[in-house]
Amino acid sequence: MRFSSDFQMNVRDALAARHEPEAQYLLASLYWSVLVSLFVIIVIASLAFGLWEFSWTPVSNETIVGARPQAAFTRVQLQETLEGFNARAERFDERMLAPVSVKDPS
Repeated sequence: MRFSSDFQMNVRDALAARHEPEAQYLLASLYWSVLVSLFVIIVIASLAFGLWEFSWTPVSNETIVGARPQAAFTRVQLQETLEGFNARAERFDERMLAPVSVKDPS
């Protein structure tokens, strides 16, 4: 208890005489100790959060259903998809060559 009141008195005196070099030394050491403490707390909190996120595992298989691979394409589906891509490429080429019709604003 005595340490706390002495420390508070020292900080209060240092703030009152903050233009003095001795007071600046106390305030600077207090500032750096607060910064280092906050840094340590942030690092510990980040590590704890990271461990918590990476150690989570799903309880049931319901959450894993979307991760299963889908069945492969059949030859017919693959041919239809390729034809769709070719038709889309042809439409793109036609629209690039054809002039765009714009109404005359006048």
